[in-house]
Amino acid sequence: MRWLTALLIGAILGFALPLAFGGPDGIWLNSWAGVGTIRPLAGSPGLLFSVPLAVGAAVCLRLVFNWHSR
Repeated sequence: MRWLTALLIGAILGFALPLAFGGPDGIWLNSWAGVGTIRPLAGSPGLLFSVPLAVGAAVCLRLVFNWHSR
């Protein structure tokens, strides 16, 4: 898996998971998972992006798929 693909999937997870767990009023921001979560658009009432989740998912995906390709 290339880095671009891993980062793209990580970015999708970085947007999807915080929104799936309630958005700005949900459990995501009120727990330890809210560390590193930002609001990328100031005018958007519910859009969140988790930077650690996106980067962590990209690194894990890259490691797993490179390990399986050998």
